[in-house]
Parts: sequence; structure tokens; C-alpha cells
Amino acid sequence: MNIPSFNELRKISSSRYGLVMLVSKRSRKIVDGNEPLIKTEHEKPVSIAIEEIIDGAVKFGKPMSDKEYSQKIAAQREAKLNSLKNNDESDVEASIEIETTGEDLIGSQG
Repeated sequence: MNIPSFNELRKISSSRYGLVMLVSKRSRKIVDGNEPLIKTEHEKPVSIAIEEIIDGAVKFGKPMSDKEYSQKIAAQREAKLNSLKNNDESDVEASIEIETTGEDLIGSQG
């Protein structure tokens, strides 16, 4: 998707200031670790944010306080770390099981 002209964005809001603020805040959240809300080929946070807004995944709404936003980001990071930790533990358990099975076979042959 090419970056749209302002005419395409104007369908969402006629306020240039409001659109700039929405794009910049969503871009900042992506930079801070939020996952994109849509599947996209874009890698740049601003391009992702614009595409999310055009697709309707991000809309104008009640702003969050800095404290609420920080808590939300911290919770998302914690969940992601826990997910990665659980995946690592599963890999280690599978590895131990394979090694143990291999040792049993070697030990029973000798």
C-alpha cells in the first residue's frame, strides 16, 4: 500500500491536527512495543499507523493518561516475556526428554 494522500485521510477526519496527533501517538505505541493491529507489509511505525487508521483498526477515542499507558505497555511486555519464557521452558523439557531417552538406549546396549 502506498502512503495515502491527505484526501484519503480526510474521509476519517477533516482535522489535520487530529490526524497528525492520532498517527503520532499510534506510531509511538508501536515503537514502544505494541504489535500492529493489522497484517501489513510496512515496517515503519508511521506507515503502519496510517494503514491502521485507514483500515479502521485505530479510531479517535478517549486519550489515556501517561500512567495508564505506561501500565498497559508494562503489562504487554510482561505477557510477552512470560510467553517467551514458557516457550523456552517447553524447549528445555523436550530436550531433556530426548537426552534421557537417548541415554537409556545407550545404557541398555552396553
